[in-house]
Amino acid sequence: MNNNNNNNSNNYKNNNYKNNNYRNNNNGYKNKNNYKNNNNVNNNNSNNYKNKDNNKIGVLFVCLGNICRSPMAEAVFRHEVKRRHLYDKFIIDSCGTGGYHTGSPPDGRTRSVCKNNKVQINHKARRIRKEDYFNFDYILCMDYKNLDNLLRIEPKNSKAEVQLFGEFDPDGEIVIKDPYFSRGTEAFKYIFDQMMRCSEGFLEHLGLLDD
Repeated sequence: MNNNNNNNSNNYKNNNYKNNNYRNNNNGYKNKNNYKNNNNVNNNNSNNYKNKDNNKIGVLFVCLGNICRSPMAEAVFRHEVKRRHLYDKFIIDSCGTGGYHTGSPPDGRTRSVCKNNKVQINHKARRIRKEDYFNFDYILCMDYKNLDNLLRIEPKNSKAEVQLFGEFDPDGEIVIKDPYFSRGTEAFKYIFDQMMRCSEGFLEHLGLLDD
């Protein structure tokens, strides 16, 4: 990986890019029972990622528009599982809670940062679908607003664990903030580093890292 990212990450930490208020924001988001009554989910298309192999772990990354954070998370996590020869254990995808960019490729800055770190990325934006809650084991989102929206529309009897991807960050930085309105690529480099840490933390949580 590009060592320059470490310096960029430190610059953003020192520039109050971390918001500690997010870390302490419990707000009852863990109580799924409060959100299971609304099944108004976009369900226009069949899910090509239906998990027919119960031995595979389905992981869906989610942000707002599915062009910045979640496709990067998908690409980074796929890169990490391939590097560790674990790819055959997973089904990996990403989507957004909104359909604003449906069919669009990832933001150019997301693609640039991934390319500079030799991480392949190839995705077309889509919106969350009802069947995602049954076809994936984990739905991992980027911030509390994503989490609120996902739990609000979660159908009854969903099999997916819906939580923040940042909960697996060993540095304890729970929120992966939206870099869409930032200038340049610095914020994208910052979240790339977060996603690398979260990917490793998630694999550790699954018990798939070597001792």
